[in-house]
Amino acid sequence: MNSERNLPYYDTNPKDIFRYSRELLGQNFVDVLSSVFEDDKLKERIDYYNDPKGKGTLGNLLEEHYFFYKPNSSPEPDFDKAGVELKATPYETTGKGIKAGERLVITMIPNAEPIETEFEGSHLEKKINKILMIWYHRIKNQKRTEHSIDFVNLYDIYSKVCAKDLKIILDDYRTIVNKIISGNAHKLSEGDTKYLGACTKGTNAAKSLKSQYYNKDIPAKRRAFSLKQSYMTYVLNNYVQPGLMNYDAIFSEEELKNGDFDKKVLDKINLYSGKDVYELCQLFSVPIDSKSKQINKTLVNRMLGVNTDNSEEFQKANIVIKTIRVQKNGNVKESMSFPKIKINEFINQEFENSYEYEFFETTRFLFVVFRENENGKYVLSGSKFWNMPIDELEEIGKLEWNNYKNKFIEGVNFNIKDLSCGKQIIENDLPKKTDTKIFHLRPHSSKSAYLINSKRYGNGSEADMDLLPNGDKMTHQCFWLNNNYISKIIEDI
Repeated sequence: MNSERNLPYYDTNPKDIFRYSRELLGQNFVDVLSSVFEDDKLKERIDYYNDPKGKGTLGNLLEEHYFFYKPNSSPEPDFDKAGVELKATPYETTGKGIKAGERLVITMIPNAEPIETEFEGSHLEKKINKILMIWYHRIKNQKRTEHSIDFVNLYDIYSKVCAKDLKIILDDYRTIVNKIISGNAHKLSEGDTKYLGACTKGTNAAKSLKSQYYNKDIPAKRRAFSLKQSYMTYVLNNYVQPGLMNYDAIFSEEELKNGDFDKKVLDKINLYSGKDVYELCQLFSVPIDSKSKQINKTLVNRMLGVNTDNSEEFQKANIVIKTIRVQKNGNVKESMSFPKIKINEFINQEFENSYEYEFFETTRFLFVVFRENENGKYVLSGSKFWNMPIDELEEIGKLEWNNYKNKFIEGVNFNIKDLSCGKQIIENDLPKKTDTKIFHLRPHSSKSAYLINSKRYGNGSEADMDLLPNGDKMTHQCFWLNNNYISKIIEDI
């Protein structure tokens, strides 16, 4: 017992705070409240913390009713004498295992004052140095206070286990700081960085806009430093519950000593520039299968020195490898597909809360380009990192996305064409690829299937169709990144 403040732990000792926090394991948040309140007061507190619109977060609940200090907005860590920050954070169960439920927001990025250019000694360093992570199991439709607390870990950014992470987080900090100082805070995006993100803060885009210190002319969204969801999933599966997932590492700690992760990745790939797919297959002992769409991706992983898509650094950073084939005529061979949408969910979303916005705002791509030569062979041309500029996403992307949403709400019209060979073609009046600059919707299914005015068309089954608002059905649709948009991105490779 800490007699000075009558606390059940020593608030100057990180290990004792961690020891006390482990007593939460196996409890839910009702259990925590039950140890402090009874009867009507208990019910009132449970209702307060269950209110999704209320200000009582589960982190606040633990601060006030388990660790016994008042929630505050102090720039110092929550346990200031021990230099430990407290974060309650959700995890979820999926078909592939467990994953972090969201990014971990650390502290606000200043808008109205200068940002600290050095990480060491900064406000962020104080908050991120040691984080007591309380992981609770978030289950859909379960009340918040009923979520069980299943894992507790003391994350230490300067520990041996985080040594490689620290190098990349320092890289990320410099990237964010440099963008802000150059007067481009309005162009910040989570896709700019790898582990440490700059996420938006505010109930909506308009309310979060504030004047920026380094550029008074253009307002910028309020943003906060955060550990990305993909990085938090890695922390959960490797530092909290070691060995749940196996990853190949691209770099050793020594190789990352001087930072510059991006350059080191590109150097590994560009080392093989000028070799065609056949030569690369021989070099890496990869079976040559010209029909396999995955062969180029397999080759990229071999160039990076890993045998799986689960490379440690790319999983943590939410980096997606996309191999691009450019034909002799200079055209990118294929548009790039993304997961299929559910139309009736799609029309009830706002763009800023959509899968598409979240994906393009948070994802970094590694584009690896293979160009067709005069002999019809695809030769490795080069590579680059890319993420969608936030202004393109929020202007052109939003407009195109909303055009599809509005068309679904207004109603899709079909034209059934009978061909002389006896087959039928079903045309629709959704915006076409030629009407868009960034992405377009089109089927993502090997078989077509429609139900129009209660009549079935196509050679597909019920599983190949999606329900429209008026009760008709059409072949499942997904977004595709336009191949001519991709062409412009990679024209410098």
